[in-house]
Amino acid sequence: MAKDHYTSRGLTTPGMMIKALSVRNDFEIAHVERVDIVSILEFKLVQRFPKFRLIIRQDAEMETNAFADPANDRIVVRRSIYRAACENNPEARLVLAHELGHYLLHREKSVTMHMDPSGSIQPIKKMNATESTEDQADMFARHFLAPPHIAFRFRHDADALALATSVPLRISRGNVTMSKRPDVSAIRWIISTGAESFL
Repeated sequence: MAKDHYTSRGLTTPGMMIKALSVRNDFEIAHVERVDIVSILEFKLVQRFPKFRLIIRQDAEMETNAFADPANDRIVVRRSIYRAACENNPEARLVLAHELGHYLLHREKSVTMHMDPSGSIQPIKKMNATESTEDQADMFARHFLAPPHIAFRFRHDADALALATSVPLRISRGNVTMSKRPDVSAIRWIISTGAESFL
């Protein structure tokens, strides 16, 4: 995850929930509580995108924990993050899901790089979550790992949701709250009726 230097017309929270559920459905994990994010990056993603590669680099070679490079069909991850994700570390799993979000959401979109007059990339200020590629990837990750129908099942116990889905507690608390919103009830209904194939 990096400072946001790019914008992209993005999805609202309910829209991102639907997108994350659609991706879960594509990977045939719609009702899985603990998503095997490492397996998705190592094996399942390449089935959809044959040129995709997950690249693991030594920590000293990386300036950030990970980055997605959709133009070159790769996600590059720091070795310590990869190992931690293999051991179900919630923060490391979130990093990988975030980069998966970048790879899937931003590979075909027109992403605008913001530069100052000298041509240097500048961080973008005052963007909302539907404009920031970083916020979009964050939203995707949280709803991919702990989607609304699973969060709603644990609506009385965020700690149990965090344990069941192996996400950080701050994510499970937010997702439990969001799962109770009236505008999310339709999404829960789609899943409960088995109609997620229409997402």
